[in-house]
Amino acid sequence: MPSKPSSFQRQTPRVILRRPLDGRFDGESVLVVELGLGGARFEHAQRIDIGRQGRFICGQFLVTARVRHAVLLPARSGVIYHIGISFDDLTSEQKEFLMKLLIGEAQEQVAEWEANLSGTLNWQPPPSRRSAVKLGFLSLNLTNQGWRRSPTSDPNQPLDGVTVPGDTPEGEIAILCETFEKGDHATRELLRRMATVTILERMRGA
Repeated sequence: MPSKPSSFQRQTPRVILRRPLDGRFDGESVLVVELGLGGARFEHAQRIDIGRQGRFICGQFLVTARVRHAVLLPARSGVIYHIGISFDDLTSEQKEFLMKLLIGEAQEQVAEWEANLSGTLNWQPPPSRRSAVKLGFLSLNLTNQGWRRSPTSDPNQPLDGVTVPGDTPEGEIAILCETFEKGDHATRELLRRMATVTILERMRGA
């Protein structure tokens, strides 16, 4: 059986930010690493209680949000928390602002990918803060007893599954496992290649 997602199901997709953004939650400084129309994920030195409501600010975007999950991860020095939040009801103006921000992020990612493919050496993204999370991976292996998860430092892809970044959200892991389990050989190979590209991009930015 595929891995089960967490009890909180994400209702809208999010974009992993290539260059994390400074933000604030309930007056405390945070580093925003993932953003979408329904919520966000940020890094924080302290755990924030699930269910806590607060004001989330990222640039000019301001909204009331609620903490949905908190995950403790190894950092380059010590540990760090990844906090997932969902936004309360957004106005049409807030949705429009978020959509423009996400489209801009996607366009920048495409520009970087195109620069890499064309071998453009003088193209460099602007400097920004980096995630404090220590880069690690999660090996997902399909066995006769179901899916087996193993933290690993090896970024290579297994024959019986997929290796992904260690901080991949639970919802994405569940979809990935289900697609791999139901897919044919070509589908599984495509999933491995996509996972490899993601890992290489993360390693290059680490």
